[in-house]
Amino acid sequence: MLYFQRCRWCHTATFRRLLCPVCGSTDMAEERSDGTGVIHHVTVVGRSAGRPRAMAIIDMREGFRIRARVSAVPLARACVGAQVRLGFGPQPQEIAFQLCD
Repeated sequence: MLYFQRCRWCHTATFRRLLCPVCGSTDMAEERSDGTGVIHHVTVVGRSAGRPRAMAIIDMREGFRIRARVSAVPLARACVGAQVRLGFGPQPQEIAFQLCD
């Protein structure tokens, strides 16, 4: 499950913020995301001790953006405009997405 905040004053959706980025209000309500979005930007990150991975900025359906790992084989399938859904990361608390078929 993925939760985000929505400002009670201007209704702006945001992820893990203390203040609304539009009006500066601290009156934020927590809501549950349906977990679907579209890749806005993606980059392949190589690590010396592991395989490369795709990290993306994802425009979520509710109107906020999130940076997360995208599981894709081959990595070239993770491209701008691809639809993704919330999945499971290799670490228990890691936010990760999978490509929609």
